[in-house]
Amino acid sequence: MVSEDTEQPSRGPQLSEQVAQRLSDAIQAGEWGRGARLPTEAALGERFGISRSVVREAISMLRNGGLVTSRRGSGSFVAESPTVSLRLAIPDPGLQSVVEVLELRRPLEVEAARLAAERRTPSQLRRIRNAMVDIDEAVEAGLSGVDQDLAFHRAIAEAANNAHFTAVLDFYNRFLHHAIRVTRTNESLREAFMQQVVAEHQAILDAIAAGDAEAAARAAATHLAHAEARLRQAPTDLIERVEAQRGSTSTSSTEPTGGNSQ
Repeated sequence: MVSEDTEQPSRGPQLSEQVAQRLSDAIQAGEWGRGARLPTEAALGERFGISRSVVREAISMLRNGGLVTSRRGSGSFVAESPTVSLRLAIPDPGLQSVVEVLELRRPLEVEAARLAAERRTPSQLRRIRNAMVDIDEAVEAGLSGVDQDLAFHRAIAEAANNAHFTAVLDFYNRFLHHAIRVTRTNESLREAFMQQVVAEHQAILDAIAAGDAEAAARAAATHLAHAEARLRQAPTDLIERVEAQRGSTSTSSTEPTGGNSQ
C-alpha cells in the first residue's frame, strides 16, 4: 500500500502547483488507480493543510493536463487513459519565465487557429463560442479567468482535428496557470488592457467562424504578441502582487479571483 504523503507544502510561490505535483506523484505511484475517485476537496485540504480553493486549483491543473477528469455532482477521478505521463514541473516564478512560456505557446496556437478555421465542425465551433461566453462571464464576475482562457484555447486545438495538438496543449497547460495568472493580473491593472484581451479572443473566434485560416493565424499571433508586450510594460512588483492574491485566496474556501482579471 502506498504511504500517504501528509507533509504540508511550503508557503512559497505556486502553492497550487506544489499540491498538483504531490497529487500527480501519488497517481503515478498508484495510490489512486485509473478511474479511481479522488478524495474530496475537504479531505485533500486537511491532508495537505491547505484551503479548498488551493485544492480546487491544483485539481484543475491536473484536469487541464489530462490526468484527472471531473463529473458534475460526482467529484474528480483519475483519467482512464491519461494523455500524458511526463512529470509536472513547477516553473520559475519570474517574469522572464512567463515570457518564455508565451514564446512556447505562439507557434502551436497560431497553427492550431489556422487549422481550426479550415477543419472545425459545427459542434466544435459551438464549443469555441461557448468558451468565449465563459470568458466574458468571468470578466463580468471579476474571476481570474484562467480556466476559461485555457478552455478557449483547448477548444481551438480540438477544432484543429489533430490529436497531437491537444496532447501537447494538455501537457504544457500544466505550466500555464501561473503564466496566465500573471498576465491576467497585469491586464487587470488597466481597463484598456482588459478590453483589448477580450477583443483579441473575439477576433480569433470570428476568423475561425468565417473559415478564414490566415486571419485566424494572424489573430492568434497578434494576441500572443500583445500579451508579451503587455507583460513587458508590467510593474516591477507584479509577481509579488500575484502571489499576494494567491496567498489571500488560500485562506478562503471561495473560488480564487484576480480582481477584475482577464
